[in-house]
Amino acid sequence: MHRKRESVRSERRGMKAALECITVRQWILLALFNLVLVAGLGLLMRLKVLLPMPAINQKFLLHAHSHFAFAGWVSHALMVLVTAMVFNQQQNEKLPWRYQLTLIANLLASYGMLISFFLQGYGLYSIIASTATIVVSYVFAMLCWRDMSRSRRSSSTFRWLRAALLFLVLSSVGTFYLAHLMASSNMDARLQLASVYFYLHFQYNGWFFFACMALAQHGFDRKNTAIKYSKTVFWVFAVTCPVNYLLSVLWWDMPRWLYVVLIIAVLGQSIAWAQWLRGCLANRLVLGRSLTPLVKWLLIGVATAATIKFVLQGLSVIPSLSQLSYSFRPIVIGYLHLVLLAVISLFIIAYGYIGGLLHINRLAIASTTVFVSGVILNELLLMGQGISGLARTPIHHMPLLLAVAAGMLLVGIVGLLLSQRHKGS
Repeated sequence: MHRKRESVRSERRGMKAALECITVRQWILLALFNLVLVAGLGLLMRLKVLLPMPAINQKFLLHAHSHFAFAGWVSHALMVLVTAMVFNQQQNEKLPWRYQLTLIANLLASYGMLISFFLQGYGLYSIIASTATIVVSYVFAMLCWRDMSRSRRSSSTFRWLRAALLFLVLSSVGTFYLAHLMASSNMDARLQLASVYFYLHFQYNGWFFFACMALAQHGFDRKNTAIKYSKTVFWVFAVTCPVNYLLSVLWWDMPRWLYVVLIIAVLGQSIAWAQWLRGCLANRLVLGRSLTPLVKWLLIGVATAATIKFVLQGLSVIPSLSQLSYSFRPIVIGYLHLVLLAVISLFIIAYGYIGGLLHINRLAIASTTVFVSGVILNELLLMGQGISGLARTPIHHMPLLLAVAAGMLLVGIVGLLLSQRHKGS
């Protein structure tokens, strides 16, 4: 019995030692591998439309793709980058043990979702795995909030990060309410849709966006650069983010005064974004001094995509346009991909290059170019499909073209991952 206990303790020490050896850069490379899986599932979805694949359930595949993209790719990458920021750690340093465990737990739950959703869709195991990712997000938010309180780092950076963590926790309300509706056999489609959009809104426009802004602010602080009216910009986004959820449910009857508040919130975000971009442009010589051409173009692309996002958000205030766009699936998917790929994913990749977490070499430049081209083509096709649907004028060979775009995304991210085997420039 004593030998057995010693053996167990030895195994635990070995596992802890192995985990403690994982560096910040290695965690990000693992995130890129997860993005490869996301892109592979996306390509498989496009190919299923073209080829007979009776063994694969398209709906199950969609759930696996979307859930893993959120938890396994974006949330995992942001957790790593945010933790490294809080502790001011570089690419070859190790994250604190408690965060290493949290990341492992998130990955295990994410892979559990990937497999279970692919095999059964919404079922016992996929719900357990989904719940596990939510619990892990709570643990991460608690740990990060506590460690921020102990840090003496810039309050402007942590202001964005605290809001990101609050919205991360808040987003789970939509998931739990949807589970409640299903458990109570409430088949009200509007309530179910409102729950899904609640989760999506506070993930996309809350956790993802505010975490990226915290990382951006951290970059400004490291260059001793102050963005004019940055505190005001933060509070505008923080206050209006919950209000802008109403954009997702404009089809629901709401009082006129609430609609007016929504219009003010949308305009406020647009003005705040324009002011923030203006501040960045005013400091572009300082901010861009040490950036490579690849990173500069990536950040320009991110800023352009985010600006398009805010323009579309402003147009969606018009009820007729909102109802029309939300009724066409390609437009919704195009908007979600615009935020997830063109804004969040490209920002994470650019931030990885800036911090040395990703090495720049010829293959990396070529692969990133292919990936960005795939993002642009995918967006153009989805928006074109939506517009053609509204005009009732179908575009020929659209499934094939979408498969080509998905293939470019996969080839680009696989190439980027392979490029990281060598540090060369």
